[in-house]
Amino acid sequence: MMTLLLASCSDSIAPVYAGTTVQIIKAGNLIELETEFDRYNYDLNTLQDGVPPLILQSFPREIASLNSSKKKKNVFFKSLLPMILLANDEIRRERQILVDLDELSKMNGGDFADSDFHLLKTLAKRYGVKLNRKNPRQTLDKLLQRVDVIPTDLAMAQAANESAYGTSRFSLLANNLFGEWTFTPGAGIVPEGRPEGEIYEVRRFNTLLDSVRSYQKNLNTHSAYRTFRKLRAEARAADQKLSGKHLANGLLYYSTRREAYIKDLQSLIKQNRLERYAAATLRKG
Repeated sequence: MMTLLLASCSDSIAPVYAGTTVQIIKAGNLIELETEFDRYNYDLNTLQDGVPPLILQSFPREIASLNSSKKKKNVFFKSLLPMILLANDEIRRERQILVDLDELSKMNGGDFADSDFHLLKTLAKRYGVKLNRKNPRQTLDKLLQRVDVIPTDLAMAQAANESAYGTSRFSLLANNLFGEWTFTPGAGIVPEGRPEGEIYEVRRFNTLLDSVRSYQKNLNTHSAYRTFRKLRAEARAADQKLSGKHLANGLLYYSTRREAYIKDLQSLIKQNRLERYAAATLRKG
């Protein structure tokens, strides 16, 4: 069962989700998008019944021409929330595998069965952790610090900041919500004004969900975000809720603007009251 779960947690278009069928929306315009939201009775102000598991292929180009800032933000956050929850659900299931391995290991006096060791090896490779064959417990502890969710309010704030609420060129042309780069020529879009001699491109994604997944993996694996993961692990150890405003302090190196960028994220969370979505869950029926 654990092996099947792990195999399902790959970067596929079909997220692991123990609820209703995930729907992929290919809305050509805002009217079609809103019609889809209405069909699922989805409103940001009434989330007590859960958020429907919807994947938006791309933002309609119309979003960039909306004159109403309130309308633009509503469309953006409404579209983004289900995908953040779906991506976090995938990570949560991977984390549960590690928690189960931890319990099994303790029951077996610290030993790992061959099948358990294989699971540990697979996740270690996925999350960039060097496998310690002599001391798998060390590998497990490192993975538990990496394999964890990104607070919903923080992900929403970063996406809003990096994509200008889904209206940026890279958001509309490449489904790139978080400004991620690639150094593989032709794999992305060449940014305007790129210095001569540089080869980086803005990475292209097939769907907006793929961008969310990549962003989460970036925070969970890149050495620049060790402080972020440390703050999150400390909150876990103290049995505290994960706060986007607090964990934003660990993203000093996400932007060259350093402290000013962190303050912007915290301001976005406060101004848009994004903390209200921290308790949002996927619809189960």
